Amino acid sequence: MDILFSGALLIFSVYCFILVGTTSPAPTPTELGAAFWPRIILFFLIVLTIVNLYNILKNAKQEKKDAKALFADLNLKAFVRSKLFVGMILVAAMALLYSKIGFIPVSFLFLFSYGLLIGAKQKGKLVLFSLVITAIIYVLFQGALKIMLARGIGPFRSFALFTESLLMF
Repeated sequence: MDILFSGALLIFSVYCFILVGTTSPAPTPTELGAAFWPRIILFFLIVLTIVNLYNILKNAKQEKKDAKALFADLNLKAFVRSKLFVGMILVAAMALLYSKIGFIPVSFLFLFSYGLLIGAKQKGKLVLFSLVITAIIYVLFQGALKIMLARGIGPFRSFALFTESLLMF
């Protein structure tokens, strides 16, 4: 399973590296450009994925597994029911809802859902921690770093504008 996931991640990372480079505007002489940091992160992701693939194949060779044995322990049904897969679905849902309902609601829902996924038992504390972490991230990015976060549409936009008016800086 690891080799399939790493292979898919490698292909997707290379695709994103090329896509980011071709679709973002060219940098000016005084700026790094919008594609600089995403490409740096993707570069390291590609390198680390290649290292992971190398280690998987090296360990398989030491254990004298052939290609058929590498895929023999593939249990797709168990993978779909695993917390890892549910976590990936949560991240995808967060990415899809981000522009529609804005940063604050989607971050709170994501943190709460992920807390439930990893087995948090006290829901009151989980709600509190989700609110506090969302507030910290919001203040850090929106206030201190001046990075515009998604506001959402409709009532979510009104809520985001209200919270922005509460920031001191």
